[in-house]
Amino acid sequence: MEFIKTAYCLTIPLLLLLIWVGSTAFKKYSTNLLAVTNVLLMGHSIFLLRQMLGAYQLAKSFSINYLHSFDNTGGILWRLGLIIFLPFLFLHRYFRNSTLLAMLLVVLLYSVFSFSSWNTYDLVFKIPAYLCLLCAGYALLWLMNKLPYQSTPL
Repeated sequence: MEFIKTAYCLTIPLLLLLIWVGSTAFKKYSTNLLAVTNVLLMGHSIFLLRQMLGAYQLAKSFSINYLHSFDNTGGILWRLGLIIFLPFLFLHRYFRNSTLLAMLLVVLLYSVFSFSSWNTYDLVFKIPAYLCLLCAGYALLWLMNKLPYQSTPL
């Protein structure tokens, strides 16, 4: 689930570029893929929330004041909170293909997780796994009629 963050940060700028300057067919599929990648980011949010809860439980078991260590970090808890809870807005049809919210999340992810913190070990296996996850998410949204070009307008 950690690789979703890296794949999201790499694919969203490409998809946004295709939406803005691509032809009509590219815009349609890019908007659909944007909706799918936004929904897949919820998996990373759940993963990140579980890591934060695990770190809190570990600090509590060692009697360490967990929140005291985050006092002077420049709002890292606020940014992590936004990264955890903003992707759940993608459950609503209006926000699912929102380019503004996608750009905001990419900026937040870049500000919290630098390039050097990206886990690129076993990249040969992670890329096909993400592509399969992307296909499964696309198929699920297509079957549920939740893709932007399938849904009824607001």
